[in-house]
Amino acid sequence: MKAVLNRLKKFRPTSARGKRFSACVAFLSVAFLMSASIFATGPAATPQERTEKAWPVSVVEIHPAPLNPTFKAYGRVESSNVAHLRTDLNAEVDQVHVKEGDWVQRGQPLISLNDRELQLRLVEQRAQLAQLEAALRSINIEQDLVEESTTHFQSMQRVAQNKLSRHEDLIAERLISQSLLDEVMAQANLVNIEYQTHMRSLADFPNRLAAQLAAIARAEAMLAQAELDVEKTTITAPFDGPILGVFVARGDRSNIGLRLLEIADADGFEVRVQVPDSYGARLHASLSSAQRITATTAEGLRMPLARMSSQIRQGQSGLDAFFSLDPEPGAPLTALGRTVELSVTLPEQDHLVALPVQSIYANDRIYTVKDNRLEAITIERIGEMQTPDGQYRVLVRSAELRDGQSIITTQLPKAISGLLVEAA
Repeated sequence: MKAVLNRLKKFRPTSARGKRFSACVAFLSVAFLMSASIFATGPAATPQERTEKAWPVSVVEIHPAPLNPTFKAYGRVESSNVAHLRTDLNAEVDQVHVKEGDWVQRGQPLISLNDRELQLRLVEQRAQLAQLEAALRSINIEQDLVEESTTHFQSMQRVAQNKLSRHEDLIAERLISQSLLDEVMAQANLVNIEYQTHMRSLADFPNRLAAQLAAIARAEAMLAQAELDVEKTTITAPFDGPILGVFVARGDRSNIGLRLLEIADADGFEVRVQVPDSYGARLHASLSSAQRITATTAEGLRMPLARMSSQIRQGQSGLDAFFSLDPEPGAPLTALGRTVELSVTLPEQDHLVALPVQSIYANDRIYTVKDNRLEAITIERIGEMQTPDGQYRVLVRSAELRDGQSIITTQLPKAISGLLVEAA
């Protein structure tokens, strides 16, 4: 370096441009020499060996077993039998005995109508029936008298015929006049006419009796209708259940077809649940095989599956299932239209494993740990369940699942088969 500096000192430019050029060359030469000395005297770098990272994961040991799948759903309380009570009477409302929301028993009075006009009609019908029955008794008495007088008419006819025969013999012998014979013949004809009239009257008695009996039957029917109308003035509950609405008040006047109130049948209460397509076929199969399927509310009320809908309603993607509900008077579930959360329990299935939701990848894959490396297993989601301590689990099934396998319960961001893990 000193030799270079000495040579630079001997090179002395005379012009200003040469002096500037000389200074630049000197600066660059010094910088180059300093860099070379640094690289020559610096330490040598030794490459480090790269090690594979082991991801810490939690695992659970599985034991496939028969389990009951469940799924969460929301249902709506309905009634398959809601009665809209009406009347065919034209009467004033005397009393309304119930209000909306009341729970009533079968036969309990709900509304009373004024029955004064109907009571008068009832008296009239009873009087008409009594009159017709009295007329029937008169006809029976008349028939008995006519039947008893038949022998007298027959005797009178024989006497008249014999007298006519004798006078005809006398006229043949010219012992009597023609005028006397004519008089006897007229008497005989009159007796015959009376006899025929009597027999015709006797033969007509069955018709008169039938007509009178028909009139009595009609009067009895009208009397029964009048009695029924009087009974219908007290409107009673057709079954046990809650009153959904009252549409009249005291002083209103009812007419034919007027809606008085609505009542729901307690025996018809049910919860309608829309079932996902993945469960619809299993519910249908369970119904056909008489397997028991139940739904449980948050309050712990258990309801059996009663039937399945046969069509998909507009705006829905699944079928409707109906669970029978046996409500108690005043219970919250007696409110029609209420939405309730249900847990539907399906029949038991074999070889199922309950895993936490963190074990499921892409909805159809889990990972088992073998020799500290992950192996993917494709699974089928069967349903859900809750452990006795209330923890949520997903039920899965796969032919690759074996008793005692370790399944990770940690969601790794880039889980793939062969990834090195450290199981805790």
